[in-house]
Amino acid sequence: MRKNNNHYVALLLAAGRSERMGTVKALLPWGEESLITYQINQLKNIGIGKIIVVTGYKSERITEAIKRYGVHIVWNDRFDEGKCSSIRKGVKAIRGNPKGILISTVDQPVSHVTLSLIVDQFNKTNPSIIVPLYQQKRGHPVLFHGSLRQELLNVNEETKGLRNILQKFSHQISYLDVNDPDILFNFNTPADYLPQTTKAKGES
Repeated sequence: MRKNNNHYVALLLAAGRSERMGTVKALLPWGEESLITYQINQLKNIGIGKIIVVTGYKSERITEAIKRYGVHIVWNDRFDEGKCSSIRKGVKAIRGNPKGILISTVDQPVSHVTLSLIVDQFNKTNPSIIVPLYQQKRGHPVLFHGSLRQELLNVNEETKGLRNILQKFSHQISYLDVNDPDILFNFNTPADYLPQTTKAKGES
């Protein structure tokens, strides 16, 4: 049975130019689908109430690929300013008062199993922030309490973005050990991506 986490919002950031990859990362194959549709499906699998996809570079292509998935798509016309501009754009699109805001980028595919563990822990403990750990290394995605919405609206590259929030609320972070090395991965170049495609095919 699919879980009901309707009081959570997920921001999926897919606005960057992917210059080092040489192609649009969101549309790279991942198993039987693309990176972006894989992540949307994993979030849907755990019953996330609203998924907001922030696009920028090649927005038309990404929008065409995901328009049937029932997600809210927003375009960041300032995507060249960096990831923080996409976070702000996504947070501005949130309606209501979600319990938590999950933030991930399109090159950070994590399975619904791990996502479910993160949200379940949040439901149990209600922390300000949950950060997953694998072998004592911090990973992604990070889940923020809805009360930190204004903090997220104020992120900028000059103050180190989300890192600044993590430092400011360091005493309120709950760390969750997970047996999933994927929380440490992201893909910036073909050398990062290609070794993982075999694993992705095995999961599909």
